[in-house]
Amino acid sequence: MTFSDWANYFSANQNHLDNLSWDDTYRLTERELRAIRYSLPQFQQGEHSEGKHLYQKAKDLGDPDYVAAIRLFIREEQGHARVLGQYMAIHQLPRLCKSSGLDKVFRWLRQWASLEHTLRVLLTAEIIAAVYYQALYQATYSGLLQQICRRILRDEEMHLNFQCFTLTQITRGQSALRRWATRQAYRTLMAGTTLVVWVTYHRTLRAGGFGLLAFADAVSVEFGRVEEMLAAPGGISVREQVVESTVSVKSSPTFQPTSVELQPL
Repeated sequence: MTFSDWANYFSANQNHLDNLSWDDTYRLTERELRAIRYSLPQFQQGEHSEGKHLYQKAKDLGDPDYVAAIRLFIREEQGHARVLGQYMAIHQLPRLCKSSGLDKVFRWLRQWASLEHTLRVLLTAEIIAAVYYQALYQATYSGLLQQICRRILRDEEMHLNFQCFTLTQITRGQSALRRWATRQAYRTLMAGTTLVVWVTYHRTLRAGGFGLLAFADAVSVEFGRVEEMLAAPGGISVREQVVESTVSVKSSPTFQPTSVELQPL
């Protein structure tokens, strides 16, 4: 596995958001709108980051393949923002004019210190996103929104792998004590973020079947997977979503562990 492989993967995956069912006639009910109208614009804006600081830190690393991979990764995140924005326009959900407080905090944290720190903060946000999009999938009966969530979830699986792979490359040679201290620091960040996200977006999370304890447990599972990938680098670990390609009723996305080759989803 190399950064060249990752650049090739992201390049081959550029059309992953094509052919969405924009002709879906389902319209969100008032109850569904209440559940998602606050959180969806917030996450849509969070996906739209230009990634200037991350891109600069990538260039500072001096690996052109990594720079290419990061550029394509940022473009993929912006693709998520684009389709979510299109969906919001259909249902007359306004885009935010300015960043939310939580988004500002994450962006500030990512800009501080080293590439390692930036990626660990990014991992924290992506772990939250992986659970949020499961909740969003469950929160409505919109087949189009569920389709968008499935594709984003599949992308997030690979994003977690990509960031973990990068971290294993740039932290080689660190002492066991430093690794332990770093894990404890980011466990604390993860715990605090989990609580803040629950308080801020509990309507969507509840509508998607995640009470506070269930949400915290789901985040903990994702965080544990990330720690396992960081401890045993070398492969790709994804969970295929066992969800029908066209869904008109709520059903929980079920994941099964699997090993896959690095191919576009």
